[in-house]
Amino acid sequence: MTATLTAVLLLLEAFLVFFATLVAVTLLPGSTGPSSGAVWAVGLALALVCLVAAGLTRRPGGLAVGAVLQGVLVATGFVVPAMFVVGAGFVLLWLWLVRVGRRIDADRRRWARRLAEGEHGASPA
Repeated sequence: MTATLTAVLLLLEAFLVFFATLVAVTLLPGSTGPSSGAVWAVGLALALVCLVAAGLTRRPGGLAVGAVLQGVLVATGFVVPAMFVVGAGFVLLWLWLVRVGRRIDADRRRWARRLAEGEHGASPA
């Protein structure tokens, strides 16, 4: 369940990054800022990384990749300041989903173990 919950969050973050890119393209380009092409390239690359990370959550190290992306998401606040707040909210969601997902995973393992012991260890009445 942990992998499923975190994958969903990373998919939502891919959309968030896309929309934040739209904001950045509107706010940044000018004589002193980066070109809109560079903003699009970075924004779409980050959205793609979020999509790939969502697929990696079931693999070893997948949650670590997702956790690093949470930091990257907060760091986008240096470009679009509102992303500091939004990114912090997603960090809190990430931490909560990992915690809840691990608890659900542990409960499922415990229930499966009890079921297996009950089926194989009980004597017929």
